Amino acid sequence: MVLATALCAKTSAAAPPLPVAVRISESLHEGCPTAPGMGERLEAHLAHIREARPDEPAIDLAVRVERRGAVSHGTLELSFSGVSVHRSAASTSCEDVVGALSLMAAIAIGEEAERLASHGPEEASVAEPPPAPASPPKSSARAARRPQRRGTPRPAVPRKRLSAALGAGFEVNGNRNAVLMGAWFAQLTLPAPLDPTVRVGAARSTREPIASSRGVVAIRWSELTAAGCVDVLREPQLRVGPCFNAEVGLLEASVVVPRPAVDASYLWLSLGGAARIAWRPMPAFSVEMTLGARAPVLRKELFFEPYAEPVAYRAPAISPFIGLGFIAHLP
Repeated sequence: MVLATALCAKTSAAAPPLPVAVRISESLHEGCPTAPGMGERLEAHLAHIREARPDEPAIDLAVRVERRGAVSHGTLELSFSGVSVHRSAASTSCEDVVGALSLMAAIAIGEEAERLASHGPEEASVAEPPPAPASPPKSSARAARRPQRRGTPRPAVPRKRLSAALGAGFEVNGNRNAVLMGAWFAQLTLPAPLDPTVRVGAARSTREPIASSRGVVAIRWSELTAAGCVDVLREPQLRVGPCFNAEVGLLEASVVVPRPAVDASYLWLSLGGAARIAWRPMPAFSVEMTLGARAPVLRKELFFEPYAEPVAYRAPAISPFIGLGFIAHLP
């Protein structure tokens, strides 16, 4: 009898654990792999799990993966008997995020299964629920459903946050001649719909000669710039949208020929609009191209002093421009 008892104990200890009932909900962004599903991934890590029936107590597993910029952010919430476990993972690869979350879930479910097995059958209701009565009363079925609705985890909704960046670039301005301008700026992206961006900076052009029948005048712009943009198309690596531009500064003019040389400075103010396309190959860096036009609010005519004619320079009504910028996004 002692030998038989020992053999029975060994056989019971070596028996595999009972399957654990798991109820899974998934929410993945576009582009995430849908196969294999979370249930199949868990079965690959744990053989002793099964899909829960609608009204039985079970471990609730909620998985959510959302895309923020070029990065996939995943959250995992595992709930049972009023206790919740939260985990998170982030990567540029959604496959890596889903794989990491499935491994975290498998570890947590495995620990719960071991706990249930060590405490005996009285706490193993999740592993193997008792058989339901043939015709349960409506009141008891309704009471069993209510806790399940209360215990269903709600997916976390990520909040946008204020972000900053620094950038530099250059612009070709189609004035009387093609004028090259260098620009430096700082920008803030606001946590609002369409991801509005506010940008301030400074720009300075090369000195460009303007020739006429009387002589040559060299002009240069030094400006403080401001721009406001929104993104109509918002993809992880591509953004497209309109911008509003404004510049205020000094238009510097120097008479080169004839002698004697004369220098003058004039207040410069212009307004314009543009279309912007930005490519973001990595979270910390992006390249953008801007194409638009601006018009001077204060149009200036420069003359060869003391002569009133001919005109050395007259600001055009509209100046087209194209620019290229390189932006470093701050963490």
